[in-house]
Amino acid sequence: MKPSAAIVAVLAISLAAAACGAEPAMARSSLRSADQECADTANAEVAISACTGLYENRGLGRRNRAIALGNRGAAYKHLGRYDEAIADFALALELDPGNSQYYCQRGDVRRRTGADNEAVLDYTAALQSSPRLLWGYSGRGQAHLALGNAQPAIADFNVALRIKPDSINVLVLRGRANNLAKSYDAAIADLTDALVHPKITALLPKERAGIFAQRAFALAKADRAAEARSDIVEALRLAPQVPFAIAVSGLVDEKQGRMSEARDAYNRALAIEPEIALAKVGLERIAGAPQKETSEEATEPPAKSEPLARAADPADGGQTCARYVPEIGRTVKIKCAD
Repeated sequence: MKPSAAIVAVLAISLAAAACGAEPAMARSSLRSADQECADTANAEVAISACTGLYENRGLGRRNRAIALGNRGAAYKHLGRYDEAIADFALALELDPGNSQYYCQRGDVRRRTGADNEAVLDYTAALQSSPRLLWGYSGRGQAHLALGNAQPAIADFNVALRIKPDSINVLVLRGRANNLAKSYDAAIADLTDALVHPKITALLPKERAGIFAQRAFALAKADRAAEARSDIVEALRLAPQVPFAIAVSGLVDEKQGRMSEARDAYNRALAIEPEIALAKVGLERIAGAPQKETSEEATEPPAKSEPLARAADPADGGQTCARYVPEIGRTVKIKCAD
C-alpha cells in the first residue's frame, strides 16, 4: 500500500486552502490521530475503527481511501476475518486499480483459506503491475508449493532470490520445493545455506527445527541416513511435537533398518496429525502394502501455519509502503517495489 502519511499530507493542504471556520488545526490533529491508528497500531480492532472512518471520508480521494481499506483488510486478516479482508482488498482495487499491494494481500488471505489457485492469479496480477515485486514471487511460489506444483514454485523462488539474494525465508522455501521435486541434492544445498545464514539465530526454535527436518528428509532420500540422523535429533530437540519432524525420524529409522522404531515414529506423527502423508505411506511401506509411485517420495507441503511460509521479506528499493504484519500485530512501513 502507498504510505499512509500521504493521507495527512493531502488533507492538510485541502484544509489550509479552504480556510473555512471549522478549526482546521483541530481537524488536522484528528486526522493525524486516525491515520496513526489505522496504519501503525498494535490493536487490530482499533485499526479497523480508524480505517473505517478514513475510508468513509470522501474528501480524502479514491487513492487515499483505498489505503485505508488496505490497512483495514490487513487488520481483518490478522483477526482471521478472511471474508471481510477479501472484500476490503477488492474494494481497494476498485478505487486504485492494479495496485500490486492489494493483490498480494488478497493472495495471502486466499492462501490461508486454501484457495491457492485463486492466490496464484492474485500474485500474477500483482507481478503484471510490479515485475520485480519480491512479495509477488514468494507468495505465488508458496501457493504453487501448496498445490504440489514443484517446478513453478522453484521458478518463482529463483526469481525471488535474484531480487533479494539474502532472504533466508525464500531460501528455505526453495529447499522445500526442491524436496517436493525430488531434487534432493539441490534441497540439501539450499537448506545447508539456510542453516549457516547470518539470520538463522533470529528464527524461533520451531522454525529452525523445520529447516533441520527438511534437510534430514532430503539426506534420508539421498541415502545419507547417518547424516540425516544428526539433523532429525536436533530438529526434535528444538521442537519435539512437530509431526513432520517425527515422521522424518521414522523415515530415517526405516532407512537404517530400525523398523520397530520407524513404525512407532510414524504412529506418533499420525496421532498428532492424522493425515500426514509421509507417515501414512511409511506405515504402508513397512507393512508391504501397495502404494502410489508418486506418494512414495513425496514430502509434506508447508503447513499454513508454518512460520517460514509467510510472505517474503520486503523488496529492496522503491518508496515506503504501509503493510500490516500479523507476526508482530501491527502495520509497519516497508520499502515498495513499485
